Amino acid sequence: MASIGLEPAAPSRLSVLRAIVGIIVRAVTVVLVVMLAIGAGLWSSRYMIARGSPLSVATYGPWQQWPRIGRESADPYTKAHMISTGKLRISSDSAGVFEARTDSEGARLHSSCNYVVTGANMHGLWWSIGVFDTRGNLIANDADRYEFTADTIAPNPNGSFVVTLGRDARPGNWLPTSGAGRLVLVFTVLDPATGLSSEERAERNKDLPIIKREGCS
Repeated sequence: MASIGLEPAAPSRLSVLRAIVGIIVRAVTVVLVVMLAIGAGLWSSRYMIARGSPLSVATYGPWQQWPRIGRESADPYTKAHMISTGKLRISSDSAGVFEARTDSEGARLHSSCNYVVTGANMHGLWWSIGVFDTRGNLIANDADRYEFTADTIAPNPNGSFVVTLGRDARPGNWLPTSGAGRLVLVFTVLDPATGLSSEERAERNKDLPIIKREGCS
């Protein structure tokens, strides 16, 4: 007797539709993962260019320094940071430039708060301290007061100094913050003409000013 061959049943429309949907879902998932990875990479790069990383920035309490600014050996993020600011920066071979965006307790600097900045005797080194907005601009104020330097500060008898930050005028070394919002404090110390050794720079960086918040309104 001849056997009767049975042809396999054709897949149903429902199973085909499920397969197509599965392929689409997997493709969309892959695209989303790739887009998230690219977005995270771009955000990370922008952050490291703007704020730095442990590889490009040295941190001393609330103060940060780009130690290879202006050097031929500067890393790519340091070079990109210099370009992004659009400003000529002093070479780290000639000066230490330190920026603080928080007080010494880690709270964000803001013009709604008052601060007392206490600095040690810099032992004859020329320095300046100024306050800026987050775009790097000086803060407009009626007193036309934007910074203090080793030449213009009224120091304590032992050579240390105190600077106050706030919207309202105060006696002494007061820097107005007006209504700038978030603040950036910049402390610059010029190296002597003879230069400083690595050990001398490390010792200098131990004496960076302390930033204390007094109160906010």
